[in-house]
Amino acid sequence: MKKIVPISLLSLFSLTLTGQSSAVRLDSLFQSLEKYGQFNGNVLVSGKGSVIYEKSFGYAAFSDKKPITPASRFSIGSVAKVFTSVAILQLKEKRKLDLNDPVVKYITAFPYSGITIRHLLTHTSGLPDYELYGKLVDENPQQIFTNNDILPALEKWTKPLYFLPGEKWQYANTNYSLLAMIVEKVSRTRFSSYVSKFIFQPAKMSSSYFLTDKPIGSADPDLVVNHQYPALFDSLPVDVTAIAKLRWRTYNLNGFTGQGNVVTTARDLQNFDQALHTGKLLKNVTLAEAFLPATLNNGEVVNADIGIGKMSYGLGWFIFADTTAGKIVGHGGGVPGAVSIFLRNISKNQLVVVLDNRFSDGIYRTGVNAMKVLNDKVLTIRKKSLAPEYGIALINKGPAVAFARLVQLKSDSLHYYVDEEQLNLLGYQLLYESKLKNAQQLSLEVFKVNMLLFPYSYNVYDSYGEALLKSGHKEEAILMYRKALEINPGNKESKEALEKILAN
Repeated sequence: MKKIVPISLLSLFSLTLTGQSSAVRLDSLFQSLEKYGQFNGNVLVSGKGSVIYEKSFGYAAFSDKKPITPASRFSIGSVAKVFTSVAILQLKEKRKLDLNDPVVKYITAFPYSGITIRHLLTHTSGLPDYELYGKLVDENPQQIFTNNDILPALEKWTKPLYFLPGEKWQYANTNYSLLAMIVEKVSRTRFSSYVSKFIFQPAKMSSSYFLTDKPIGSADPDLVVNHQYPALFDSLPVDVTAIAKLRWRTYNLNGFTGQGNVVTTARDLQNFDQALHTGKLLKNVTLAEAFLPATLNNGEVVNADIGIGKMSYGLGWFIFADTTAGKIVGHGGGVPGAVSIFLRNISKNQLVVVLDNRFSDGIYRTGVNAMKVLNDKVLTIRKKSLAPEYGIALINKGPAVAFARLVQLKSDSLHYYVDEEQLNLLGYQLLYESKLKNAQQLSLEVFKVNMLLFPYSYNVYDSYGEALLKSGHKEEAILMYRKALEINPGNKESKEALEKILAN
């Protein structure tokens, strides 16, 4: 993960001061994140069941500046997978299933006889993720897909499994929707009803529910709006349902359960944490198995790298390899416009919950840093990409001011970094997505700046050539494609583009 969250020198200094309480240091961290536009949401940190730090930042809805409160409900994305794991393990404790049972034992039409429940839990099945529905969404743009569509989609999936079951680790939401179907089959209860009765209620999670149980458009005054910046040059986040390119995810694929689709509060997640810790939901021996790193067919421990430190994956939980502060497990989650992390130090009974409804960069790392504050560990300094700052200045102030702003912030290497891919994305967003009259000319400026900053990358010349050609600058485009091939003669895209220009 190249995107970096900022912490000022003053904040870093205050976080390392001895004698200050964890709450003071945590507040310094999150105040700094809010200042740099890197956090909008709720945070809750607890130790031994007692809240150490809890605070709300920003807006539940930017359109009317409605503030976030402790009662605000957030979409937690894949954090909900831990509920699915608990449900499966509860049924295992009742001897109603075995983790080594093949999936076909419970879902007879499932087309892969070698995949077990354990493979689903550990993401070692080889099944496809949401790409399974790409063509189906195009063919049925008004359909909301649900768990009932998984088997028909797999029947139409012409490709083989990505790997033999147990051979590799590859995260796939499909695994957990299938687990939800197994829960329904074994318990003879709708999945959301099962979770509500056997997890939410005993854990006293009274503010939690499944979005699929609420009619579309039904009012929940405490449910925050999920926001995202439509493009890198946009200065204000918008409701994700207004972003057309995200509709496939916010509408078409918004009917699944097991993999996500739960909304909750930070306090409810704290109650869930303590219900696990006190044995209200699962036996200690079962939890110990859940927190044991999975192994592949060759005996190697699963490597589940998501960019926040070395970790493995157990039965629905990411497991940190570094145990110097205790054994830390948890899960992250993200949907368009919302991102969250739920971290538990099971050795010390510590908890970090971070919920964000602006899809802020680096939230996973923020959660890890909060856990480090609790245990007096050195924080990971994160920086902020310069591409959005440059893009916003380019749109509002013009190329000259934007370039000056870029040079100014580039020198502040403590807080900012320049990324070739981000600038390239900015250029393409202007070239193909912007409705500004001068968008093409501005995209040329971005690609030119990227070329000057990264002169040894063939890709910047290839992209600049594409933009020049689209803008009618044929001769200049030829020069760029030739430069790209000079740096990387094996670059197929530049070669084909150049041949096409010359042939015409």
